[in-house]
Amino acid sequence: MTTPVFRLPIGVRCSSNNGKISVSGSKGAVIFDSVSNLYRKGNMVLFLPYLTPYESSLFTQAIFGVVLGYTIELQLKGIGYRVCKNKKTLIFSLGYSKSVIVDIPEDVSVNLGKKTFSLISANLGVLQNFASSIRRYRYPDSYKGAGVLYENEIIVCKEGKKT
Repeated sequence: MTTPVFRLPIGVRCSSNNGKISVSGSKGAVIFDSVSNLYRKGNMVLFLPYLTPYESSLFTQAIFGVVLGYTIELQLKGIGYRVCKNKKTLIFSLGYSKSVIVDIPEDVSVNLGKKTFSLISANLGVLQNFASSIRRYRYPDSYKGAGVLYENEIIVCKEGKKT
């Protein structure tokens, strides 16, 4: 059996303390729980006891996130659907009687367009959770296709009533 050794890119710092592993780089920092201890020599990192496959994928996602960053593009499709940013909140107008106000997590930054907006973060788990919580307010309609969609999502609309 080969020993799983990770090679860190230039500019990525990694440390473990009290069951938490932190990875930081140019795009931000990611912290996750692990029972393993980190041993480092140069740019090589070894975890003892070995990481589980789930923790190993979290670690590689964290490395990619702090080096490149993750982006999720969402688009609003529908008449009168709008979004605006006010300090650390997003205000959605999604066809309800009142606006939907969503707090932006600390790790996530938002870029707004006219009908699209992008969520950017180094932590993929937080980013996907935030995007799905936004989408939960107005799923795409199966008849009109209106709602909050991912950027390249294709909605197959059902046929209406025949008279």
